[in-house]
Amino acid sequence: MASLDPLTAGVRTVALAAAALLAVAACEPGAVSEAPSARCAEAGAQCALPDGPLGVCERAPCRAGEAAPCFACVPQH
Repeated sequence: MASLDPLTAGVRTVALAAAALLAVAACEPGAVSEAPSARCAEAGAQCALPDGPLGVCERAPCRAGEAAPCFACVPQH
């Protein structure tokens, strides 16, 4: 395999850095920094289990008097 000359390697490094910057900038603000909810409102959302680890919201039977749909935070694994 032939090695790249310094100019080609530099151009490739700049291109990769620019691509990474664009990928990060394309993310919705707060998409990766929002804290998980303590209360579930939709299936598939992340939630915080009482003992600390992250969970996922799943549909669950409603308690007496609760309006459907109902969700519960369950462990992910």
